[in-house]
Amino acid sequence: MLNIAPEPQNLNGNDMKQTQNCRLALVTTLTSLAILASAQAQVLVFDNMSVYESGSTNGTIAATSSTPNTWMGGAYNLVAGTTAISGFDIYPVNLSGGNFNALKITIDVWGSVNTSGTVNATTPAFGNLLASYSLTSSGTFSTGFYYPFEGTPNGVNPGISLATPLSIPSTQIGLSFNYMGSTDGGVTFFSTNSLTSLISGGASPVTTGSEVFNGYYRNANSENNGNFTSSLRALGGIANQSLAVRVYTVVPEPSTVAFVALGATALFIFRRRT
Repeated sequence: MLNIAPEPQNLNGNDMKQTQNCRLALVTTLTSLAILASAQAQVLVFDNMSVYESGSTNGTIAATSSTPNTWMGGAYNLVAGTTAISGFDIYPVNLSGGNFNALKITIDVWGSVNTSGTVNATTPAFGNLLASYSLTSSGTFSTGFYYPFEGTPNGVNPGISLATPLSIPSTQIGLSFNYMGSTDGGVTFFSTNSLTSLISGGASPVTTGSEVFNGYYRNANSENNGNFTSSLRALGGIANQSLAVRVYTVVPEPSTVAFVALGATALFIFRRRT
């Protein structure tokens, strides 16, 4: 049983003044548009944790005790039309028997997923590495708990936001995770088994997007590059398994869309007048 830890944008002279005023107004409008264009809303494109966090019996969490499990991965279908990723909620779990005071987190995003059913050194689980993100977090990471890196409120803002949204070639992606612990405040980090990824499952755990597989990958062949050369794994007795994660994208706020339309209209009128 896992314990839940709290969250750690050529005219005559008479016409000249009017045209300058119009240009000034146009520049002001365009500046406002540039500012408003930066007002973007975060939108979920994959979510397999909200069911569990709501207290529903349709969701459950677990962790694998099979080792090695220092790198784990999964495949996800994001909401149709998704073209970029802006952030994540992630869920490291510590069942290692040791306590840590800092974590180094690595997230790899892959642009293609091997769905052939044959995973080996020649045809690994993922392909087309799009990006690798690494960050550190200090705090108390005691054994026996999982640690949600989430925004507030849950499922609205990502716990980990990307500085620049990552463009993706399709809505099917692979994600792999590595969590390294430190006992000296982040001076040195090391991988250890059972400091690993939380697994989500249950009767109906996914509320947004869909799972590609029922299961997950772990580095059973001691892979340390975020890819996997051995077959998909799954825990017995749990349906609809995948590594717990939320994935976000960004879209313009509705007010921004309306203002951009207004600005475009103003630009059209100005051009007609000139």
